[in-house]
Amino acid sequence: MCVLDCSPAALKTLHNSPEFMPFVVFIASPGMEQLKLLYSERRSASGSTRNLHFDRQSSIRYSSRRAKTLESLASLYEDDDLISAVEESALLQRKYDKYLDMVIVNEDFDDTFRQVTEALEQLSHEHQWVPVNWIY
Repeated sequence: MCVLDCSPAALKTLHNSPEFMPFVVFIASPGMEQLKLLYSERRSASGSTRNLHFDRQSSIRYSSRRAKTLESLASLYEDDDLISAVEESALLQRKYDKYLDMVIVNEDFDDTFRQVTEALEQLSHEHQWVPVNWIY
């Protein structure tokens, strides 16, 4: 069994290939609110953040109007990224739906990983039809 992380455009080629029998798992983006929550949890767990923080001695800190503007721009940029991720996920799912065998909505990283590994484990034990030329 081989696990590939391929571009969506390659799905058609893999699906129609006489050499491969792909089982395609699409990990979809959750809704906007859940995605914000996931990103904020990940940022707090890793200690990194995209939001701006200013050193106490920084001159920009003393210009509260400027600091608030920059912080709001950073949060808008982040929201735009999240909206883009949700929209792109939905577009890919609609466009390549006929090639997808399983769709997992990534609402929790650990749960998503568990679902993928369970699907792979189940596939490794199930009987599958294969073309006769694979056997001879």
